[in-house]
Amino acid sequence: RPKESGEIDRSDYHFVSRQTFEAEAGAGKFLEHGEYDKQYYGTSLDSIRTVVNSGKICILNLQPSSLPSIHESDLKPYVVFLSPASHHRSRQHAAKQGKVFKEDEYRGMVSIALTMEEEYGQYFDSVIPFEDVEFVMKQLMYEISLLEKEPQWVPAKWVKDLHQH
Repeated sequence: RPKESGEIDRSDYHFVSRQTFEAEAGAGKFLEHGEYDKQYYGTSLDSIRTVVNSGKICILNLQPSSLPSIHESDLKPYVVFLSPASHHRSRQHAAKQGKVFKEDEYRGMVSIALTMEEEYGQYFDSVIPFEDVEFVMKQLMYEISLLEKEPQWVPAKWVKDLHQH
């Protein structure tokens, strides 16, 4: 899409022409991509590598259908699935925000989460219930600390790839 007023190229987004985007998508340079409101959007593998190579943790919000691709890549992901909060907690959260808790919406969300776990659960390294933001952050920080300290199981292919570079 065209850059909007105040947006900075390579900071807010990487703005490229439609033709360039299509060529890069065709060359497999995106982990995931799609079109929304007649504009292309995507997550480039190079942008992820740039963050990782800078020593930072790259956090992505991916479509579940991208999980097989990221596991086949050289990115060595740690996948966290945020499952819906408990019925009780969801009801409390709605009340706190002054909203009406809708039982059918909650059941729909739980159904979608169960389907995602059934179809893509083999790619999840961790499942955290989204009870509240503070709980999720504490759990994530704990898991990151374990990843930094403890040996991790990885597919043999990743180790072979490291020795080839």
